[in-house]
Amino acid sequence: ISHITGGGFFENVPRMMKDGLTASIDTSTFPRPAIFDILQQAGNIPTREMYNTFNMGIGMVIAMPETDADKALAALESVGEHAYRIGKVISGDAGVEVQF
Repeated sequence: ISHITGGGFFENVPRMMKDGLTASIDTSTFPRPAIFDILQQAGNIPTREMYNTFNMGIGMVIAMPETDADKALAALESVGEHAYRIGKVISGDAGVEVQF
């Protein structure tokens, strides 16, 4: 489990990955709140920096076996949480790869 706070995806997500594993995050799989578009445009902030500094609407990331993902999503939705499958765990040593 990774709490996405200051340091965004690039600093927080790798902390939960074992050696040899990388989280591959697909940003098209979750909504991006409009406030981040306003901040990015007003500050002329590069997209990578936006994902490094802010949570981009994702407050927590949970890595688990793919076979458990649907059950976890259903459990979270049943208690009123809005959850998304935002990527997958792949082989590699990057810790996290964010695809914009």
